[in-house]
Amino acid sequence: MSTFFSTASTPDRVSNHHIASWRVRAPWVAAIAFALVPVVFTAGASAAAQLSGASEAGAALTLAAGAAVSAILGLVVMRLSPPRVRDYGFRRPRQARAALWFVPAAATVLIILRAQGIRVDAPTIAAYGVLVAAVALNEETWFRGIVFAILRARSTRSAVVGSSVLFGVLHLANLAGGADVGSSILQVAFAALFGLVAAQLLVLTGSLWPAIAWHAAWNFVSFIGGDATDSRSLIGLGAACVVMVGYAALLGRRTPSRPDGAATTDAPALP
Repeated sequence: MSTFFSTASTPDRVSNHHIASWRVRAPWVAAIAFALVPVVFTAGASAAAQLSGASEAGAALTLAAGAAVSAILGLVVMRLSPPRVRDYGFRRPRQARAALWFVPAAATVLIILRAQGIRVDAPTIAAYGVLVAAVALNEETWFRGIVFAILRARSTRSAVVGSSVLFGVLHLANLAGGADVGSSILQVAFAALFGLVAAQLLVLTGSLWPAIAWHAAWNFVSFIGGDATDSRSLIGLGAACVVMVGYAALLGRRTPSRPDGAATTDAPALP
């Protein structure tokens, strides 16, 4: 480890919070390597579910188990790394008012729920509840936690953009699960947009919890709606994306970053 990671790492002061900045000698290589960890666990759990011939609910629980193990591993990595675990974002969010009290994020979830409705049975809904909690914790721990901290040693902007791009591109792994190319490309674009807003929320609030909650809620309404692709569902997805683009623009104005990685703290006051 000593040949790859630097021996010192001090969180920088951003938006009145310490946010983890983990200096390594090859940050992009390290970021990609760590980003692959949750992908590998998800692929392994998916393969196990398919080989076992599990029901929809059983497959969801198998995937949840894989995600939970991956999340625990991520937390261990955080604990052993130079920054403190709380500086990765495991603490109470602040500046909720500057983030519009997270109303736009909640609105995207309600839009999808309204567009798709509920199309699975009660046992499957319960299994999906377990799955989305595990997946949200897992992916936010690795992407907005560890990967973000590594890239933030270069600059906050690099961390926001880089972690979002990696999050989007690695969703191409869905092709291995049988997804068609068109829907996979759309998911990559959407995941990158989601990752952008989630990373901005981390910078603004100093916490991973808003992104974890939003991530879990979004996946939950998508799953219980059967991941529908009918015209009404696509219109709902488009509307949610419009809200997200607007939210990203607003958050970007409130969390400007300097080239050295520090962010200004004087976010514009809300009307």
